[in-house]
Amino acid sequence: MDLLPWVIRAVLIVVGIILVIIIWKGKKEGRYQEYSFRFFTIGITAFILGVILLIVSFITDLSFGYGLYLIAAGAIGIIIGLVFRNIWEKNR
Repeated sequence: MDLLPWVIRAVLIVVGIILVIIIWKGKKEGRYQEYSFRFFTIGITAFILGVILLIVSFITDLSFGYGLYLIAAGAIGIIIGLVFRNIWEKNR
C-alpha cells in the first residue's frame, strides 16, 4: 500500500485547518488583510508546480494524483486570494 497519497492528503488538510485558524484569529484582531495577497501568490505557485508535475507524470511513470493535489491546493489558494482582492487593492 502506497502511503504517500495519504500523507499528502493529511498535510493538505492540516495546512487548510491552520490557514482557517490564522484567518479567523486575524479577522478577530483586524489584521487579516495582509494574508490575501499571500494566498494568491502561494496559490499561483502551487498551481504552476502542479501543472508541471502533471506534465512530468505523463512523461514518466509517476503517479497522476500528485499533480492533481497541487493543482487543487493552488486553485484553493487562488480562490481565497481573489475573494479578498478588494482588500489588497485598497492597501495599494
